[in-house]
Amino acid sequence: MGPSGNVVASALMKEADVILALGTRVGFNSTFYSYEHINAAAQIIQVELDPLAIGRFFRVAQGIHDDTGVFVESLSAALSGHKASAAVAAWTSAFHEKRKALLLERESYATTIARIQPAKLYRSIRHLAPQGSIYTMDAGTLCLQATDQMAYHQPPSLFTPLDFGLVGFSYAAGLGIKLACTERTVISLMGDGGFGITSSELGTAAQYGIATICMVMNNGCWGAEKAYQRDFFGQRISARTCPTRPTTSWPSCGA
Repeated sequence: MGPSGNVVASALMKEADVILALGTRVGFNSTFYSYEHINAAAQIIQVELDPLAIGRFFRVAQGIHDDTGVFVESLSAALSGHKASAAVAAWTSAFHEKRKALLLERESYATTIARIQPAKLYRSIRHLAPQGSIYTMDAGTLCLQATDQMAYHQPPSLFTPLDFGLVGFSYAAGLGIKLACTERTVISLMGDGGFGITSSELGTAAQYGIATICMVMNNGCWGAEKAYQRDFFGQRISARTCPTRPTTSWPSCGA
């Protein structure tokens, strides 16, 4: 959901009258800390193990300091005899249809791309990776896209810093995860900027024989910074966010 999420999830957050937020800070990457991406009138029930995260960025109708797994088990037991109303059943059915259409559109679009673009790469990974694969992501535009684009079948399957913005996290984290889950395939997705920071860990992998898969998407820039400069600073491109300087004469960052 949110500015980097898919249209179906994002629309639900803008329309929902009640939001049950399980184990989430409701933070920057999903909301930009703005009610532009979440219904301001919604009643938010936030369940978090970190008490500081409850109501930190958005007012909540109910904050619950608890382990999410324990809470969900209790809630499921309490609602075991509950039957959804016809209106809720219809709403749920409509959501499933929209999500199905989105996934089909995503698959179709990826097959029409001639060059190796992100959508095409993500589709290939979805079709080729074992169902029990674990994915690690980096910070930046890649991780936001891939978080939504990958298929997760066996938890835990996704490790990403998201709001912490730890560039270079993905490959190093993947090595540790592989040691903890030796029987599962670990795929680390990174941009060229993040890999440049953590490429020294190739020596660690070689020395200790840690076999993970690292996929580097080389877009020749710091993608998140470039996007922020484009979207929030009038396209005032600064420093080396582009592989080559644009033909237009851009003012410097301080101009």
